[in-house]
Amino acid sequence: MSEGMELSDVARELHSHMIKSGANGSRLYTQKELQDKIPGNNPTLADLMLIVQELLDKNLIKLVKQNNELKFQAVDVQEAAKKSTMTNEESLVYSYIEASGREGIWSKTIKARTNLHQHVVLKCLKSLESQRYVKSVKSVKYPTRKIYMLYHLQPSVEVTGGPWFTEGELDVEFINSLLTIVWRFVAQNSFPNGFQTTTSNGEGNKNSQYAPHVRSYSTAQEILDFISAAGVANVELSTANIRSLCTVLVYDDRLEEVEFDCYRATLTSLAQLSGPVDGGVDNGGLAHKNKMIDEMDEFSIFDYHSTMGPTESDKEAVYFDEWAL
Repeated sequence: MSEGMELSDVARELHSHMIKSGANGSRLYTQKELQDKIPGNNPTLADLMLIVQELLDKNLIKLVKQNNELKFQAVDVQEAAKKSTMTNEESLVYSYIEASGREGIWSKTIKARTNLHQHVVLKCLKSLESQRYVKSVKSVKYPTRKIYMLYHLQPSVEVTGGPWFTEGELDVEFINSLLTIVWRFVAQNSFPNGFQTTTSNGEGNKNSQYAPHVRSYSTAQEILDFISAAGVANVELSTANIRSLCTVLVYDDRLEEVEFDCYRATLTSLAQLSGPVDGGVDNGGLAHKNKMIDEMDEFSIFDYHSTMGPTESDKEAVYFDEWAL
């Protein structure tokens, strides 16, 4: 409320109505709307201008240009009191930082828009920072730039880079940990015996699959619920973040997308496990894996298809997938 400031009764009543009508005064008013809210009989445009000027002098109202139309927006009393303690230069710098919102604004952009000397801009920024009116943040997109925004605002994803960045640096360890957790969760739902230890002769049933009528895939929402319940992430994740992780695993041939936001582990990714999950010795399984690798090295497509004549060595054959690359 505006009782703490010296205002006329009409100006105080108009400001209070503007604050109550919108969400914390965020609503924009046209000139005609304000004129209709002035108490009294048939207030003129001149009456409105006098009241608006009184509110402008107290920083209780600001002008906003929207769609080439000038509109009016109420300013909270605490915010107005904050601006009243600033110098003209600080108030000008603050207004541009305020207008930038959660995206923030570069210090050189402030200098260009305010037409103030660099020394004056830096002095204003230092003063505003010391009073905790504004703060500087690191931008992932522009790491060498100093971005300023209001002190109480949280930077947007475009500035911070989202949950994959910590203090402006890509958190590779965190991403790799989440990739492993996501893959293991999906693999457990894809193969019933996928993480069982193989037998001593190297034969196992890791590739056993569920019956056709059993759902053997996981949705992005299920993966998100599992990670949230486990508490392995210290940041808030969304289904879009989980989708990004699954996309990486799809490109790595560790997952396959059954349908939108539904994923299943590939048998290839399960075969790449060199040993049991519990850390025990599995020499038989390792020998079985080496045997499979040797068999793959000896494989030749010409043993199954004879439509294309072989060269001196099968390894010299140029296949279509290599042409496409």
